[in-house]
Amino acid sequence: MIEIFGPTYRYNGEILTKPEVLYVLDHCYDEENQCYPIKSLLENSTCDPKSHVVVFDHVNHEDELQGYQCLYCPIFLAAETEEFKIQNIQRDWTRKTHTFNFMINKPRPHREFLLMLIEHFGLDNYTHSLAWKSLMLRRNQLKQYTKNSHYHDLVDQIKVDIPMTDYKFGREVVMDQGIKNGSFKNAETYQHLLQKTVFEPSCISLITEPAFLQKETIHTEKTIMAMYGGTIPIWVGGWRLPDYLKTMGFDLFDDLVDHSYQNMPDAMDRCYFAIERNLDLLRDFDRVTEFIANNHARFEHNVQLLLKNVFFEHCLHLVDQHQGAQKDVLSNIVPNFRYQMFRRYRTLDDYRLLGAEPKGEVY
Repeated sequence: MIEIFGPTYRYNGEILTKPEVLYVLDHCYDEENQCYPIKSLLENSTCDPKSHVVVFDHVNHEDELQGYQCLYCPIFLAAETEEFKIQNIQRDWTRKTHTFNFMINKPRPHREFLLMLIEHFGLDNYTHSLAWKSLMLRRNQLKQYTKNSHYHDLVDQIKVDIPMTDYKFGREVVMDQGIKNGSFKNAETYQHLLQKTVFEPSCISLITEPAFLQKETIHTEKTIMAMYGGTIPIWVGGWRLPDYLKTMGFDLFDDLVDHSYQNMPDAMDRCYFAIERNLDLLRDFDRVTEFIANNHARFEHNVQLLLKNVFFEHCLHLVDQHQGAQKDVLSNIVPNFRYQMFRRYRTLDDYRLLGAEPKGEVY
């Protein structure tokens, strides 16, 4: 097995001479050069590039690498889901006061564009978290991602007056644009800071997951928070985020929300039309409040899937489904992911850890 830390890996002439299992931690896209370094690694093999197996722990789906053997093991999402479950969060969806929410920590192009779109469309009935010291929008950089003159004009001309918020409740480190949580888990941040101020008082969550340019599906705690908050999810940016959750059994409220933005080729379009095609909802508090009140069971269904941790169940299914080196890698990363938080599952009567034992401590 070859481990690759995706965010920092850049191809440096390495040559794979025999079929390998590559374990990619986090995402694998080089935003600066707009390419996949791992694709160069595969293509420069002296053996058949398709003989390698690429295992992802954060990426749930990837269109650009479909020509290779890829396994998507949602262990990061499973770990986040488990931490929310352990937090024993008590839910109250009866006090809705605002139409939508958004939460921004680390700067990303689509997050900055979302701030502009909120102002552009005159949307003001929201709760939010914006963990920046000051509003620094990289307008020139944002324009480099599109040739659309309408977006260029919007980015140049729109004035953003959205206030910053205090995102910390403990000893987190405050940066110019973002917060380092340190030892605090995302589930703790949700329960102690965001649950009652951002998510539960609102009806719709405008979610900005990490991926922007790449056709790569990554879900994080942001999606989990939206579901715990009893909100209707709309993803601004990203790639086929609703599609993936539907395969896991989640209700994405297609009878209400237009998710047709999710696979538009232009990354900026996936942001703009997520808002534009759902303006009727974002401007109608009474309508979305009534929808939530009349469909409580559907929102509860989504939370129950989280409490069941369908993502971890899928990881176990992958372990049982594969053989040889693939099973060895999956058997290793699943119980050892994030402080071995899933090691107890090895004692369940209906779970067998097949393949090689994880190296080091025996559980």
